[in-house]
Amino acid sequence: AGSSLIGTAVFSDATRSNLVVNPLLNGISRTNNGRLDPRPSAGSPALTSTRTAPDDGFFDPVAYKGAFDANDLWISDWTFLSQKGFVPRRGSSLVNVTNSIAGAATWYRTNIYVLNGFIYVLQGGVLNIEAGTIIQAKPGQQLNASCLIVTRGGKIFANGTANNPIIFTAEADDPFDPFALPTFQRGLWGGVVLMGQAILNTCSDTVGNDPASPQNSEHLKYDLLEGLPDTQTTGQFVNRFGGTNNTDNSGALHYVSIRRAGTVFQPNKELNGLTLCAVGSGTTVDHIEMYAAADDGVEFFGGTVNTKYMVSAFNDDDCFDIDMGYRGKNQFWFAIQEPGTKDHGGEWNGEPNGLTGAAPAAPFANFTIYNGTWIGAGTNTTANRGLMIREFAAPKLYNSILTEFAGPALRIDNKAAVMWTNGSMDIRDNIWFNFATNGVPLASLAETNTAGSSLIGTAVFSDATRSNLVINPQLRGISRTNNGVLDPRPAPGSPALAGVRLPPNDGFFSPANYKGAFGAINWAADWTYLGERGMISTAGAGIPRFLTGTSQPALAVSFGGGNATVSFNAQPGVSYQVQSAGTLGGTSVQWSNEGSPLTGSGQLSATLPIGTTGQKFYRVVAR
Repeated sequence: AGSSLIGTAVFSDATRSNLVVNPLLNGISRTNNGRLDPRPSAGSPALTSTRTAPDDGFFDPVAYKGAFDANDLWISDWTFLSQKGFVPRRGSSLVNVTNSIAGAATWYRTNIYVLNGFIYVLQGGVLNIEAGTIIQAKPGQQLNASCLIVTRGGKIFANGTANNPIIFTAEADDPFDPFALPTFQRGLWGGVVLMGQAILNTCSDTVGNDPASPQNSEHLKYDLLEGLPDTQTTGQFVNRFGGTNNTDNSGALHYVSIRRAGTVFQPNKELNGLTLCAVGSGTTVDHIEMYAAADDGVEFFGGTVNTKYMVSAFNDDDCFDIDMGYRGKNQFWFAIQEPGTKDHGGEWNGEPNGLTGAAPAAPFANFTIYNGTWIGAGTNTTANRGLMIREFAAPKLYNSILTEFAGPALRIDNKAAVMWTNGSMDIRDNIWFNFATNGVPLASLAETNTAGSSLIGTAVFSDATRSNLVINPQLRGISRTNNGVLDPRPAPGSPALAGVRLPPNDGFFSPANYKGAFGAINWAADWTYLGERGMISTAGAGIPRFLTGTSQPALAVSFGGGNATVSFNAQPGVSYQVQSAGTLGGTSVQWSNEGSPLTGSGQLSATLPIGTTGQKFYRVVAR
């Protein structure tokens, strides 16, 4: 009787929200017919929940009921259920894509989609791509290339996961065989392009650069995608980008690997692995790999989009190229070059080459990068620079590592020098090492260009207050072959683990306590082609705690006997270091380790002497 009453209460007490309702799962099967899909379908009551798991270092807070959300079928590919055919297999059917997308479309992981020519997501169109989906592209170059272009007013939601990334690659590639093509084979198709409506500063297109021109029917500043004509599809100028909305939303790219793309239309006019044209800050771009593109890994043509966790590996030209007044926020960029074809680690322009006036045009290219790691092609190759900054670009570069370039670390051209002088450009708290031009004085790291810019380059390295250190960052392993040696995490004792500049607490930047793109977690190992091909080490592979809602342990401090006891929740496999500082003023707080690192799970604590020197602040750093 007692248990019956309890059972009744479980279901009849409305405050407990135990619903007797169809969860609308996609498919239930107990035979190997590919129909077992326990994800909730659209409209399922399982896709919402008012209860959140504890943020205690173990649970991941999610907003759905059941083991799956609507997107990630995480039991696919690695389980016997998948191998035996109970779970629908990835890429079991081919779908040729020949038409542009005007309405809503969904691409599913059970198909391989083959792009044939220029495929546009038109204004008002929405392309949803399920986690684990493979997209291939027909071969071709220039105007015969195949590519995916999301136009102004169109949207893409490519939401892959660490277990099931979305893959864009060439038709000649076998996405199930990481060794199907030579390691550095490039330029087999066009690439992925997002075009938004953010404000541009200076445009290459004469009509688009002048909103008052009688020929400019839009009466706003726009440009054309490099090398393409100003054509119309269903009345839309599909190759134009730019507008008046800096918060424009083109959708989301999340856990996407773009492989072997890139095509050149004309000299200096090309498609890259990923091309972001006037993309607004409402767009989500994170966990993107650009592998072996025939031009840049990624190029920003203006815009305000923010990015995180970007990999630019073995691309033909620049790792990260910036132009036309880009002013977004970025964190955790990783780049590596191969000894053959390559150019700069970063080519950062504020405006198009040769089109600038005597003064910078608004909006200025005032972008910020925290926590980048650039590994060049090696010091025994044809010279290439770490960073080329020119044409009124005003980058702010912090907490980053640049190493292994055959040329100088830095060139700041004369027009970019203006942005240094007016305080818009800032380069500090970085590590620079193993350039072919290393020497004494430190100014030799900066390329001599003109008197003004050379002096600025000298100041970057010789001004001690900027903390641009010329020192070995002690990365765990550098390799460009599939031997699993590439491990860009700093080794214990690395100077990259000290003297860190605190990123702004603005809701975008994560509180990383290290320089470079990696701490203890190798976030690029599991979902990338670098990982599939066995080039990057699997040591430390995982998802950073910044992404799980548990990046900052809940702290409690108690006092007694002249000591402070700092207690916090811990999770297995993580090392915790209690640190203290005498002040929190300024942007370069000096934190000192208190005691030895702690490991374990559950609640950990450290009892530390308070001392008599005044106030003291504590924090716990998880590595």
